[in-house]
Amino acid sequence: MSGDEQVAIRQMLEAHNTLTLATCTDGKPWAASLFFASDADLNLYFVSDYRTRHARDLAAGSDAVVTVDADCGRWTDVKGLQIEGPVDVLEGAARLRGLEHYLRKFADVRALFEMPKSQDEETIAQRLKEANLYCLKPRWIRLIDNSRWFGYKFEVELPD
Repeated sequence: MSGDEQVAIRQMLEAHNTLTLATCTDGKPWAASLFFASDADLNLYFVSDYRTRHARDLAAGSDAVVTVDADCGRWTDVKGLQIEGPVDVLEGAARLRGLEHYLRKFADVRALFEMPKSQDEETIAQRLKEANLYCLKPRWIRLIDNSRWFGYKFEVELPD
């Protein structure tokens, strides 16, 4: 991957905080919007309750596809990422490392974790602490950037 595309991918991941996660089990597709954080290796971290449909799909062994993009009003402003790869629930030291990326990006969530200010915040903090932390390790990334030219795409396959 060239330096320009790698920088563009990292900038997209850092500039946005919501992804759309797509899963599929038994031929039934599903999509969900989730907050996410990333690391220098382009891994994506997100939190979700194990009882959600997408969590059940992932537990069944489903790989996932995500998109990261922003609303725009002109086709020349279309810019985004499509990312595919396996998703794992993180535990132990891996969970702590992933959670650090997540809490660095979301200061309000960090505040809930470290010092809830009310009973409601304590309840939310407890639920977040008990929720699964997932990591999508990209196998394939497509960068779309119509500001370069209409239909511009750059694709890269990443090593396991």
